[in-house]
Amino acid sequence: MGLGYKKLENGINKFRCVNGTKNAQEMMRSIRIHDAYTARILDEVWEEDGSWDALYKRKAKSGLDEVSLAHFQAAACYRQSNFLAAYNHQLTSYNAFLRVFLEMTRWGVHTLFAISKDLSEIALRADMQLRAAGAPTGKMEEATRAINQGFSMCMTDREPVLNQSRKWGTYHMANLLFGLYLRLHAYNLCVSMIRAIRASELPPLEAFPMSDQVTFRFYRGMLSFRSEKYHAAKEDLLFALEHCHRSAYSNKTRILIYLAPMLMMEGRMPHSRILRRYPVIKALYGDIAQAAKAGNIGRFAALMAEKEQQLMDLGVFLAVEHVHKIAVRQLLYKVYLIDGKPSRISFERFAQGFTAAGLPMDVAGVECVLVDMVFVGYIKGYLAHEHGMAVLSKQVPFPPITSCPAPTSLSNGI
Repeated sequence: MGLGYKKLENGINKFRCVNGTKNAQEMMRSIRIHDAYTARILDEVWEEDGSWDALYKRKAKSGLDEVSLAHFQAAACYRQSNFLAAYNHQLTSYNAFLRVFLEMTRWGVHTLFAISKDLSEIALRADMQLRAAGAPTGKMEEATRAINQGFSMCMTDREPVLNQSRKWGTYHMANLLFGLYLRLHAYNLCVSMIRAIRASELPPLEAFPMSDQVTFRFYRGMLSFRSEKYHAAKEDLLFALEHCHRSAYSNKTRILIYLAPMLMMEGRMPHSRILRRYPVIKALYGDIAQAAKAGNIGRFAALMAEKEQQLMDLGVFLAVEHVHKIAVRQLLYKVYLIDGKPSRISFERFAQGFTAAGLPMDVAGVECVLVDMVFVGYIKGYLAHEHGMAVLSKQVPFPPITSCPAPTSLSNGI
């Protein structure tokens, strides 16, 4: 046996010993593809024999051996940028670990997290390599199915001592799957997973680490947002924003991309402090919010046309389009103020306001708009069709937007 073989044996023995002591953090580190320990073992194997032969001559003697040996093989291939081979070895290591994981309790979930994350990363690189070579891809889908098995093993664990149950890994695994499903545009699988979690016998979400709570509620809120279930979406996204780590700038930006349009729909435009701190939000919504607040419907329409593709790509176009009603309400209010706050305003006068704002509209169109404004509560009063007049309430004809009833789309979430 070469010296490289003995060095490899030391690495495999360490994994076996760590399993015996149930040292969760040490096991997690020893199985990471980028960990310094893995790099050191590979360096020693290569330095002793000048080749990777020891990695492929060694045969697994147990499930734990298979996990660690395939891990080192994956790491060696990864180091050589052979990502397809690295993926195949990593999948072997992952599947072998799942068999070992069946006998583990809560202490093993961190290793599951680590090996699952590495599998997804290597699968992505393998697909990129295949795509560049003009070959069929599909490693991400395969890896996602494998990771879903790990998620199920956590969620359905029957360990009688709850504190030792693998159930405590459920939300972390769910969050990893959310990211993979969204990358694959498998939104239906996200919804199915949420329903499965809801139907399972898990501790309450509030009992899990805050990082798991924030990430899960971000994804759930984003999915409710995409389904136009804005009430539930806003609740989840506000929680995620308020409890997100103060230094997680990029995560807060992602949350605000979905949260800001819902607040704008309620007349709560982004504060200048937010726009200064988050340039992405300013670039997306700053001008739109300003146009809506000013009642500049012509400018609002032009901005929506200009940013349409970007907003569509982010999945927020329909929500931002709802803000148009705020712009219209503000325009009508400006006409009311300019005319001296009368109790009656003709449809024709409002039509002149639309023309002045750069979006000409005939009297019939104005009447339809006013009907909608009264219906949603943005205007208090009634319309006298025969006289072509809007008769406004003498108390509060234009209630504050934030006090108006929420749109009908603000329904329950997933």
